[in-house]
Amino acid sequence: MLMGVSVMLLLSCENVFHNDKLDYMWRLDCVEFIDGKDFDGNDAGSETKSGCWFSFARDLVELDNRNSYFQAIGVLTDHGDALTLDFSMCGNMENLDGELKRMGLGSRVERFQISTLDSKSLVLTGSKTRLSFTRW
Repeated sequence: MLMGVSVMLLLSCENVFHNDKLDYMWRLDCVEFIDGKDFDGNDAGSETKSGCWFSFARDLVELDNRNSYFQAIGVLTDHGDALTLDFSMCGNMENLDGELKRMGLGSRVERFQISTLDSKSLVLTGSKTRLSFTRW
């Protein structure tokens, strides 16, 4: 009996999230346009952000722009060295595409390479943008 209880306690200590480094709330600090052009083709270098958050948990990603009261939940696919963020299921959500652009995503489905991921910082590099985050 004691052995069974011990085994159950050990198994219950398993991590809830599969990626302890990624799964958390991250503050978006900067969106850098890699080719010097924003999504509309205008000259742009980098934009410092405030009030913008990405939260990762298991197979979900939540975007939260506290400046515009925008929130959206999408599907997260973790490829190990890359992530795909998919907001295509959000349908006709008001101003979704504009809000995604403000947060560094040019379309509803974006793939990013993980350039940096440690206990304090995250850098994601996509085809048009490099997103820099601080763990909150």
